[in-house]
Amino acid sequence: MTLRVRTSGAAAPLVIETVAGEQLSRAIWLFGGIAPQLLCAGMGRCGRCRTRFVKDAPPPLPAEEAILPREDLALGWRLACRRQTPDGSSSLDLELPGADADARAEAKIYVNTAEELVLAVDLGTTSVCWQALVAKGKERGLTAAEGRFLNPQAGAGADVMSRLAMAADPRGRRLLSDLVRKALQGVLAALPGRVSRLCLAGNTAMTDIFLDRDVAGLCAAPYRTSHSGHETVRLPGLPPIYIPPLPAPFVGGDISAGLALLAVDAQRPFILADMGTNGEFALVGREEVFLASVPLGPALEGIGLECGQLAGPETITEFFLTPSGLAARAPGGEITGQARGISATGYLSLLAALLGLKLLDNSGHFTDAAPATPLARKVAAGMTRQSRKTRLNLPCSLWLSAPDVEELLKVKASFALALDKLSAAAAVPWRDMTLYLAGALGEHVDPGWLETTGFAPGGLRVRNAGNTALKGAALLALQPEAGEAAAQLCAHARVLSLAEDPDFQRDYCKQMRFGV
Repeated sequence: MTLRVRTSGAAAPLVIETVAGEQLSRAIWLFGGIAPQLLCAGMGRCGRCRTRFVKDAPPPLPAEEAILPREDLALGWRLACRRQTPDGSSSLDLELPGADADARAEAKIYVNTAEELVLAVDLGTTSVCWQALVAKGKERGLTAAEGRFLNPQAGAGADVMSRLAMAADPRGRRLLSDLVRKALQGVLAALPGRVSRLCLAGNTAMTDIFLDRDVAGLCAAPYRTSHSGHETVRLPGLPPIYIPPLPAPFVGGDISAGLALLAVDAQRPFILADMGTNGEFALVGREEVFLASVPLGPALEGIGLECGQLAGPETITEFFLTPSGLAARAPGGEITGQARGISATGYLSLLAALLGLKLLDNSGHFTDAAPATPLARKVAAGMTRQSRKTRLNLPCSLWLSAPDVEELLKVKASFALALDKLSAAAAVPWRDMTLYLAGALGEHVDPGWLETTGFAPGGLRVRNAGNTALKGAALLALQPEAGEAAAQLCAHARVLSLAEDPDFQRDYCKQMRFGV
């Protein structure tokens, strides 16, 4: 089966060879020649995989009718995640819309030329962030360039387990590995100097897929790692790559790189929490180290929520209350026109505001009771209830749906449960600890939102740590000897297998409430 896919601005359609029955979105976005998108990968909620059948479009499915406008359906637009390449045809002509702004790679060059550079890479499930630093001379440690791009593996799924399912087959693993390796080779080619050393920090699954190593131990319980990291590997077309320690099946180099960074001056005891599609945690006590991980899903990466987006221009990063009701901010300031979407911090600020107004109850339901204050009545005026689906209309032509609230509540339950289990295992009260928050929320989240929603307990000091995986990778790239201290710290860590705890489901359900 041949797919002829025309993309915006291309002189000729791309030709993709596939087999009948393969999911259309996977065939298109794992091809490697098409810019990745923030795909929800089969959840059928984001609409970003919309693809137009140039002729003979199949009848729309109910899931497509729920997402796509009626006029688009009439023009042949369908959801590629809900379609398979058909039998009995030799070719299929398709069209993709223009690339979303979130899909565009970002790169900034600050130094025109440097004799030698090192490269730090944070290999995330959703995004890949990188930073090139001057390796020698008076400017040693100076940032020469930095940027990010969407992980081109997204067509295989938005979460870690979807990637592992594909990587369980050696052919699938090689395909996923090559996508990231080629993207990094493109970064290297554009840098203003030769890269002598690279440090790649990612969770264990992303790291092993990149290295094209067996992932069988990560695909089914009892989970196990095939190697412990803290090694330098050599791959074709890339400089020598240092892999930070991989201390547990789902606690990887992103956490150990962050620990290498924080170990310099963070006062013990502290918790490092990296919030991405997989939540990774390290509690560093005065004598012991405890590790844990929980699946958070892609909601905090702007994926799967109906208006979700990565933080960026024209994306709402905060909602706040004014005498007139809800207002919104983007990175450039207050926004009153149409916005592209809502980032993770935008959603958390919104939940905190609605809980404070009592328009959301602790169970995550929009309340039926009459609003108690004039301000609450103004905000509640945007509530609509149609076809048993409740949603709150927001500024900038956006909305919050009941299913979105449920997805965010699941993330809260997983995150809060991990913190509780770590504190209990270490026997350290909250008032004696500091939480360093990294990952998707690590730069801009307000600690007050976390307390109001119940992500973090009252009395716990919260610090925005930024991208500790990237910062730690930069440290390890410049100072390889720092890897030894991180390895020793991780080697003696105690891993809490939360999902295998017999009380996990009971405790998780208890946490399925805001403010607990």
